[in-house]
Amino acid sequence: MNFIKFIFDVDAWSEVYVAIRKNKLRTILTMIGVAWGMFLFVLLLGVTKGLQNGFDRNLANSATNSLFVWGGKTSIPYQGFQKGRTIELKMSDVKKIQAQFPQISLLAPRNSKSSTIIAYGSKYNFYTVNGDYPDQNRMFGKDIIQGRFINEDDIKTESKVCVLGIEVAEDFFGDDPKPLGKQIRISDSYYTIVGIYDSPSSPVEGKNEVFIPFTTFQKVYNQGETINYLSLSLPNSYDIKGFEKQLKSYLKEIKNISPDDDQAIGGFNLGEMLGKVLKFVKGMQFLAVVVGAMTLFSGVIAIASILLITVSERTKEFGIRRALGAIPSQIRGQILLESVILTLIAGFIGIISAALILMFLNEILIPGNKNIPLYNASIDLPTLFSALAIMVIMATLAGLIPAQRAIQIKPIDALRDE
Repeated sequence: MNFIKFIFDVDAWSEVYVAIRKNKLRTILTMIGVAWGMFLFVLLLGVTKGLQNGFDRNLANSATNSLFVWGGKTSIPYQGFQKGRTIELKMSDVKKIQAQFPQISLLAPRNSKSSTIIAYGSKYNFYTVNGDYPDQNRMFGKDIIQGRFINEDDIKTESKVCVLGIEVAEDFFGDDPKPLGKQIRISDSYYTIVGIYDSPSSPVEGKNEVFIPFTTFQKVYNQGETINYLSLSLPNSYDIKGFEKQLKSYLKEIKNISPDDDQAIGGFNLGEMLGKVLKFVKGMQFLAVVVGAMTLFSGVIAIASILLITVSERTKEFGIRRALGAIPSQIRGQILLESVILTLIAGFIGIISAALILMFLNEILIPGNKNIPLYNASIDLPTLFSALAIMVIMATLAGLIPAQRAIQIKPIDALRDE
């Protein structure tokens, strides 16, 4: 209670001001450690939060608990088959997988043809053309900025329609803001443009690709039942890593592949990869807290050390005050107040500096560079206030040692000190 009363004592604040002003250089050097600790704490937590927000934004339209599966070449002879046999996935395999694994929420085959010539008028270029089902876009949504994506009617009627990536559209229609309804030539056939997309959420897609109905692709390119790869997703409650093993084992069984052959069936487990990424982000957040807290703690300890030196230099002052009637709680309160004030000022300098850096990232650097996976890099107020509270508590505890040293000074000894 005495310390609380001391806070509202105008004379106490004047004494603190005089003490700080008297040792400007020492005060500044002392505060640097605390400011740097709070700066690192806020900046690192803000950046790691921005990473998490960036991943959440980029994957907002994705089925994150998903994987891709494709056929490869056998590396082990099995049941009379030589190694080196090419494994192709078929549409019949899709039906078998759906029957065997009812927990699959979305399943869609895809066929792709890279370096396909696409032309409009006298312009032409080479792009990747994908044959897709609508479920592909349900798993990995694209930002459709004009028109629509492939739908079920396109699949049933084998329509010659296409959806262009924004970079493809800009190459052919840079001066035309509305290319929908126009026809472009893909290989030897003409397709009507029904949609333009931007920012695909799939890790295997870009903005420079073209999408046509899967059934149209199979017919035009004479693919028959063959498919390049499968995309599938499970509800988030399922273990995608364990499911991948089950699926590959089943495909090896129906394709007459050795159970020990790890090359015949390829796969990319997006759910497992994202899990590792999120663990990495959480680890970075924990590291930010640890590094910031340790740096902050060392800065507060530095303040305690400087105050100890200050107390030694002010021995005569404290002796005179004691001789004039100052009670120990007043001496202790002044030292603690100096410790808290120095720590708070340094802490706020660190917070403001880190906030300016985060503002620069959010307002200037990130919007101008979409390759940086950061979004709204910031620190929430409860975490910030908690850090400030802990900082004040640490400063108070650190000030107790020099404060105790100050009140132990006997007036008669202090007056003799030279």
